[in-house]
Amino acid sequence: MIAAASEAHAAPAEGHWPLRHLLGDLRVQHGIKLGLAGVLALYITQLMRLPHTNWSTLTVLILMLPKYVGATAIKASMRALGTIAGALIGIWLIGDYTSTPSIFLPAFFLIVAYATYQFGKLPASQVAYAHFLVGVTTVAVVSDAVLSPDQAWQIGLDRALEILVGVASSLLVTAVVWPRYAREEFAEVGRDALETLHRAFALQAHGCPVDAPADAKEMRQAFDSRLVTLRNLLQAGSRESSLFYTRLSNYESFLLFLIRLFHATLDIRQWSEPETFILDQMRGEVQALENAISEEFEILIESCFDAEEMRPSNLTEAFEAFQSRARQLRDQDFFLTVPTPIAMGFAGHFSALHSVRDNLIAIRSAMINQSAPAQPPPRAETGGARILPAIDWFWVKMGIRSSLAAVISILLLEWVNPPGAGSIAFMAWTLSFQGLVYLRSGGTGDMRIIQNAALAALGLVLVIVLLLLATPFLASYTAMNLALFFILFAFGFLTAGISGVNIWMQIALLATSAFVGLNPQQPVPSQTIIDTFIGIIIGLGIGAMVARLMWPVLPQRILRNSLLAIIARRRAMLCGSALGANPQTELVLLSVEALHAAQQIRLPRRSATEKAGILAFVRAFLAAGTRIRHLVSKRDSLPEPARPFLRPAFERLEQAFVEVLDAFAECFRQGDSSREFPSLRGLLSEMTTAVDQARNSRAFTRQTLEVPLQMLDIANRYRATADALEECTQLLRTLKIQKYWGDYVL
Repeated sequence: MIAAASEAHAAPAEGHWPLRHLLGDLRVQHGIKLGLAGVLALYITQLMRLPHTNWSTLTVLILMLPKYVGATAIKASMRALGTIAGALIGIWLIGDYTSTPSIFLPAFFLIVAYATYQFGKLPASQVAYAHFLVGVTTVAVVSDAVLSPDQAWQIGLDRALEILVGVASSLLVTAVVWPRYAREEFAEVGRDALETLHRAFALQAHGCPVDAPADAKEMRQAFDSRLVTLRNLLQAGSRESSLFYTRLSNYESFLLFLIRLFHATLDIRQWSEPETFILDQMRGEVQALENAISEEFEILIESCFDAEEMRPSNLTEAFEAFQSRARQLRDQDFFLTVPTPIAMGFAGHFSALHSVRDNLIAIRSAMINQSAPAQPPPRAETGGARILPAIDWFWVKMGIRSSLAAVISILLLEWVNPPGAGSIAFMAWTLSFQGLVYLRSGGTGDMRIIQNAALAALGLVLVIVLLLLATPFLASYTAMNLALFFILFAFGFLTAGISGVNIWMQIALLATSAFVGLNPQQPVPSQTIIDTFIGIIIGLGIGAMVARLMWPVLPQRILRNSLLAIIARRRAMLCGSALGANPQTELVLLSVEALHAAQQIRLPRRSATEKAGILAFVRAFLAAGTRIRHLVSKRDSLPEPARPFLRPAFERLEQAFVEVLDAFAECFRQGDSSREFPSLRGLLSEMTTAVDQARNSRAFTRQTLEVPLQMLDIANRYRATADALEECTQLLRTLKIQKYWGDYVL
């Protein structure tokens, strides 16, 4: 869909130019843009006679990874400020403290750690770029000047100018040549997700064909994939564009209500055989409501974030007619004649349709920049004001380990003076804090990073051999530019569809930068080529060892931490505890993180059954969390006539839910799924008996339709929550997480 949209914008509507479809390919466009920006940066640095053109090329590669235009002026100012600040810090460290390692190394450690922490801590801020470039420029200046302190000012000035040339080149090409906007791509992927949900609703509401299970599985996988893409676009867009950032709450709300709509759609159960006579009594109203829901889906798909106003639908009127017909049946004592399980099933079906309607209205409101009328926006739920900002301990650890890798590299430069000194610290620093970024890019984080580093080292040796053979053919300006363009084009073509950066992309960045730094327009000694790439290999080894041995980012750990965080928040919901600021947004991000991490786990002996079981459990657990939220949102509205009958049973069930969640948490902490879990079946039987007593007491004879339906709906929410937790328990018992839950693969 994204490629199709880009193709539509890239080519004229008329004519049949042979290259139209080729140039409309998103991968071709990004490859050409990256090649043009790299050649432009090379030209400007040579025109200004700057000594190290590779830093401008490296800057182009790094800054064009997000691929979006955003607010050019803000990005340029933040990056320029970060570059200048990093150069001044590097000059200060080298000029004043090189001869005093007891001050120089701790100060360098703290500066790099702070830059890394701030880069990770502020994913939704333009300031993140300033902090990142502070770290980049500081590491660059210190790496090159530590062996020549008397040249600190000149090196700092050169590095700052080279990086600024890269910044200017990347911003110019990104803004002028086939500009991409995160908002447009967010809308495209959101439209795809809505289409998937529309098909799922049709399956659930209109009856399932023979191949429905396969279709449902395919749609679930497609929806999961789009959720991950939307989450990455949410982060990329908020970083890249001030316009996107100003409406960030709307995009977060859209993602939140989209997930809720997905679970509400799954809750619409097909009427079973004993309930057919209830459906017959409401056939016209149910059909009209389903048609209105389908119409609303079509409107949202058609106008997804593309218009301030949408054409109206009759969704509200159709639901009112559905409610009115249910009231008529209630006034005729129709629902009192059916067994309790069937009545509770109808209440659950009624509630699911109500939830679908509410979430569709909320998504419409988020698209047109209004607050949702049916439900409070996610940011409204807070646990009180904070005096001090929260500390992100994950990025504290990443800051510590990345700065440790940088310090080890600088010590190596001072004591051993290895070849390729300029690349060692930068490679080690960036490799050691990118684990989570690698994971989100479809990799496995720091798992197998040592093996990957060894394979990359072998690949770089092959590159050395190729360069030794090709350098004589590049001894001209034209050949050098053509070679650089095609290298960058290939890199852009292969990485256009990747959100973020993985380890192979990072190694390619450094290798390309080293290639430019060789300046093969002049005779290049073979030893220079060898030394340059040996420096990259040394930095690769330092970064890989530190990343793997010190707080490694592993899919199973990210999954465990995400699940524990979700459990803590769901437990707090059940117990009525404060959840803190923006709990629903946090839960959405944690849910997507858990789902993505589960998909990236690599199992011993490649057990396909175990992998499917993990994914099934995570999906069931997230659905159970949604049911808990549904329950908590309604439990306090239990009608007064029903409280003497149902409140004791409900309280016992809630306590049992907390015990089950605690058992899940202990299971994840210990990595042992063979433990015993509490059973909820006995308490469910007690609740059903209590509902029967409430119905037989005829305490609702003079009440409106909403009162008994509300009682049945709340009882059904308890039953649905219990069923979901029981399903999670059964799935968890089948897993063998003790075999792969820990730190098991280097």
